[in-house]
Amino acid sequence: MDSQTLAIIMLIVYLLIGIVFCFFGNRWIKIIIAVYGFVLGFLLASTLLPAVTSLSDIAVLLISLGAGVVGAVLFVLFFYAGIFFIGFGGGVLLCLLLIEVFSLNIFDWYVYIPVLIVGCILGSITLNKRRIFVSIFTAFIGASALAQFIYHLTSNLQLTSLAAYYDQQTMFGAFSSTVYLITLAALFVAGLVIQLTVTSKKERQSK
Repeated sequence: MDSQTLAIIMLIVYLLIGIVFCFFGNRWIKIIIAVYGFVLGFLLASTLLPAVTSLSDIAVLLISLGAGVVGAVLFVLFFYAGIFFIGFGGGVLLCLLLIEVFSLNIFDWYVYIPVLIVGCILGSITLNKRRIFVSIFTAFIGASALAQFIYHLTSNLQLTSLAAYYDQQTMFGAFSSTVYLITLAALFVAGLVIQLTVTSKKERQSK
């Protein structure tokens, strides 16, 4: 698969995940958790395999897809673990945003250890206050994906550069962009309001 095709696929994934997470996070919670598990499994495999093996690109892709499917199944089976990782992922994403804005190095121990701690704390809070925090973090994650999509469409970046996901500047460069930050804020508020409105109506109907 050439880099431009991969970049286009990545943009489509940003768009689809962004819409589903941002506006339907609480309503489609099992689908969200399955998607979350798939993405996590896929990213772990596709990142680690090239570093520790000499497999071909096709083999890495196929194994990564398999790892994604396994991750999706595990997250659905262990539902509350999936809920925890929604909060954990939202916390990590928030920390990455702050790290980029303040030009810190994610690989310094005094940076990534607090990131893990914040992720664990927010994951635990999400388990205990599921309705509100699932809405907050799915809206935030979805808004971030949509903001990435819009940023890459409106910037002068070449599509091929998006495929270099191992490049920290390519991965996180959008986080300090004005376009990204404004879009993130607007979509986050919109997604959160829509999710809380829908869940509030459901609660009133069930009483």
